[in-house]
Amino acid sequence: MFKPLLLATALASSLALPAHAAAPFAYISSPNDGLISQYQLDESSGAISLVEQTKAGDKVNPMALSPDGTTLFAAQRVAPFTVLVYSIDAKTGHLQKRSQAPLADSLAYISTDRSGRFLMGASYGGAVLTVQAIDAEQQVSEKVAVYKTGPFAHSIRSDISDRFVYAGNLGADKVLQFSQDKKTGALTPIGDGYASTTAKTGPRHIVFSPNGKFLYVVGELSGAVTGYAINPDSGALKQVSHADGIPASLGLAQGEARSAANNDLKDDPTPRIWAADIRLSPDGTLLYITERTTSSVSAFKVDPDSGSLSFVGNYPVEEKQPRNIAFFPSGKWLLVTGEKSQTVGSYAIGDKGSLKRVGEAKSGDGALWIEILQPKP
Repeated sequence: MFKPLLLATALASSLALPAHAAAPFAYISSPNDGLISQYQLDESSGAISLVEQTKAGDKVNPMALSPDGTTLFAAQRVAPFTVLVYSIDAKTGHLQKRSQAPLADSLAYISTDRSGRFLMGASYGGAVLTVQAIDAEQQVSEKVAVYKTGPFAHSIRSDISDRFVYAGNLGADKVLQFSQDKKTGALTPIGDGYASTTAKTGPRHIVFSPNGKFLYVVGELSGAVTGYAINPDSGALKQVSHADGIPASLGLAQGEARSAANNDLKDDPTPRIWAADIRLSPDGTLLYITERTTSSVSAFKVDPDSGSLSFVGNYPVEEKQPRNIAFFPSGKWLLVTGEKSQTVGSYAIGDKGSLKRVGEAKSGDGALWIEILQPKP
């Protein structure tokens, strides 16, 4: 365990006070130095402060919080592939390693189902989805169910009802759709097993509307967001909206994949769309995606009733190659990490989704994944 950084005596005292215990925390992984950094978020000002950093291990990357907020799961993307399980102190947010378990492959994405009984993963290189049981002690089973996909599986999440599971299959231009057996965790394809996107979209990460009616997916290669209605009975997806998020003025080529061997902008002769994350505001009316080539974030207005989307603006951020973003629980501020940034930034959300940087804190090396926890009173 690293000693806390930026943790003066006054802050250490304040963390023990009930008034500060309810402040949200952010956990951010940085695979280049193997750290999970914990930040405290100030909902009144948007300020962020680094509390401590935990040495997790080589290439720690995707993470997932248990639904009850007591546990953080973190996957290492280097052999032997492992998921690390941390207990979270209810008052301070401090991480304490509890256990670990093997993974079937290098996972680009992990999540739990809504009940917290299963850990699910998507392997970009292995082209598979995985499911492992989580017991009452938050121990992840060593037994792994593996499901083959098309090339470059990039996300997997349960819907709001916790009956259906969806995955972004980047190389196949499909959003995979499954029903899930809540006793065993087994996944069964719904209908044909997928909903298609436009060719050369590269469906990557997904989000759900708070009302559970819609799923939205960001295209890594297109910078577009596609919206689908979720059939409440079968879980089948039906496209209801689509909106481009990258203005022509940015001068980026569309639909051109970036080699995984050159997962940055070094020596790349073709500026191309390279979208990454997607997040929806707590009230379901504002959606953001990140674009790494131009270090910018695009905003969309969302109609919660119809699922329709409309592009409202593209805004530069100071974090270079913005990878992940996350709303503060209030929805007033946006947290941004950058793969090539030395800081993590927070932004005030203004009219039409405009962003104004209001805070920053030291970043781990290659900061990527964000999980935000709102402690219970």
